[in-house]
Amino acid sequence: MNQTPKKLLLHLPNVLLPVDTGAKRKFLGTLKYFRERKDFFAVDVFGRNDFRQNIWTSEQKEEVLKTANNFFLHHGENNLLDFLYSRSKSFYYQKLLKQQIPVDSDYFSPPGYVKFLRSLISEHKYDTVWIQNPDYAQLGLKATRSSVHPVHTVLDIVDLLCQLRLARQNIPPLKGLKFDYEANLKKEIQLLNQYEDLIITSQEEMAIIKPYIPSDKLHLIPYPLDESNPTDSVIPYSNREFKYDLMYVGASYHPNVEAMNFFLSSIFPEIVAKKPDIRFAVAGKVCDFIQIDSAFKQNIDCLGFVDSLSELYLTSRVVICPLLHGSGTKIKLQEAMTYAIPIVTTRCGASGLSLKDGINAFITDEPEVYAERILNLLKEPKLAQQLSEEVALTFESEYSNSAIYSKLDAMLGI
Repeated sequence: MNQTPKKLLLHLPNVLLPVDTGAKRKFLGTLKYFRERKDFFAVDVFGRNDFRQNIWTSEQKEEVLKTANNFFLHHGENNLLDFLYSRSKSFYYQKLLKQQIPVDSDYFSPPGYVKFLRSLISEHKYDTVWIQNPDYAQLGLKATRSSVHPVHTVLDIVDLLCQLRLARQNIPPLKGLKFDYEANLKKEIQLLNQYEDLIITSQEEMAIIKPYIPSDKLHLIPYPLDESNPTDSVIPYSNREFKYDLMYVGASYHPNVEAMNFFLSSIFPEIVAKKPDIRFAVAGKVCDFIQIDSAFKQNIDCLGFVDSLSELYLTSRVVICPLLHGSGTKIKLQEAMTYAIPIVTTRCGASGLSLKDGINAFITDEPEVYAERILNLLKEPKLAQQLSEEVALTFESEYSNSAIYSKLDAMLGI
């Protein structure tokens, strides 16, 4: 007897196109998972237009409907009361109290959006509501709390909010605002504990909350990426034709800009001094904000937004990720692992991932050592091949679609 597909409502906090951030790749990967599991789940998706931003176009909706049966859109751009509701909270905390908005705030869940979601749940009788991003945790709780039928709640933790706030505390407009980490962590744990299943992607963040939340709620599951296993057989590293020695991809997120400016000022000059013909590709909106010395412009191609990164990954010898600050799992490195490319990163960049220095990556915060590791990989093909093979093994066992899907299946009872 065929099982009736369970009805699942999936939250998308951001528009999907263009695919210019790791979070969007992650959301597309989640949709791909449900596309593969269409015999088990009848999936609807909901999102909202924010006030004058994050507007869903017809193209965006069509992308969602490749997977979902229905896409429901809350027109928040027309809701002045919701806008004032959220802005009054930011004004109260940030302007009057000179502190960051508490992590358990409903800033992202104004009454109109809650009412919209509550009506969807009431009308369609969903078995599961899946919220992406703990910023919207209050949205899912408020909308399901009054449901007359049982609703299973899932919260996909893209980043722990406390960790994210720490990473952003020196970035305008948050710079100078007070943030009590311990008090907010307690609030965040209380908030998370109200969900029945929690998806954690970062090993580091799992270690932070594991002592406080029942283990049966916690699921360490890496991001499912839409581009995982981009071909049936990735070209072996030794058989590739390389165009670039180094590559970096990043959105216009402040830690990405900071990382690139640090690399270009403190590490790249040492590399160029020993390898004047080095070729370095930088992709993503980070290109609009980095500072490149005129002496190095002949060595660097700032590509900006690249529609598909596959070719760039397969024609680059080494991926770098010199992040100094950040939170959660660095999707750019998980994506690089898909292509079995040697990685040189910092401790911050490697945090949350199964990367071990000298085994399947090189990890260092010292500029001189960072430059030395890159030069070693470029000069020693056997060393680069060894790291490529090791990172490929790690990817297959922990980050491939088959590995991730089996964990999601187990959580969802397939």
